[in-house]
Amino acid sequence: MNTLRLGLIIFFAIHLLPSVKPLYAALKNKLGEKAFKGLFALVSLAGMVLIVMGMGEAEFVDVYEPPSWGRHVTSLLMLFALYGVIAAQMKFPTSIKTVSAHPMLWGITAWSTGHLLANGDLASVTMFGAFLIYSLFAMFSANQRGARPSAGPLTFKGDGIVLVITAVIYTLIMFFHASIAGVPIME
Repeated sequence: MNTLRLGLIIFFAIHLLPSVKPLYAALKNKLGEKAFKGLFALVSLAGMVLIVMGMGEAEFVDVYEPPSWGRHVTSLLMLFALYGVIAAQMKFPTSIKTVSAHPMLWGITAWSTGHLLANGDLASVTMFGAFLIYSLFAMFSANQRGARPSAGPLTFKGDGIVLVITAVIYTLIMFFHASIAGVPIME
C-alpha cells in the first residue's frame, strides 16, 4: 500500500503544479519549455509505474460491498470516459470541446466513479478516489485560471472519428481487461 500511496503522491504532485502559478512559472523559466515537459513526463511516468506496482502488491482489505449493479454502470461510464479522454487528445475539433474545456478530466471522473461503484477494496478506493478528487479539483482550478470550452460549430466528422476509436478501444479493453488489470470483465 505504501508503494501505491507514494505513486499517487508523485503523480498528483507534478499534475497539481500548474495550480501553483508562481512555482510552475519559475520551474518552466528555469528549465526551459522542452526540459520542463521532459521532466514532467518522467515524473508522471515514475508515479504511474509506482501506482501500478502498488495496486499489484496491495493486499485485499474490504472497505464496502459494491452495489450489484456497479459493474454494469461502470461498463457504461467507461464509454463516456474513453470518449472524453480520446476526444481531448485529438488535434481536430470535436463537439465535446465546445461543451467543456475538460473532456479528459470528465473522462477521468467517469472512469474513477465507475470503478468506485465496482470495487470496494482499500487499494481501489485509495487509487480511484484520488483520481476522482484530482479530476474535480483540476477542473475547478483550470476554470479559475480561465479555461473555457473552444468556440465553434458542432463537428460531426470529428465526433464520428472519436466514436469509432472509442468503440475499438472499448472492445479491446472488454476482452483484455483481465490481462491489463488482472480483473476479468467478460465472464
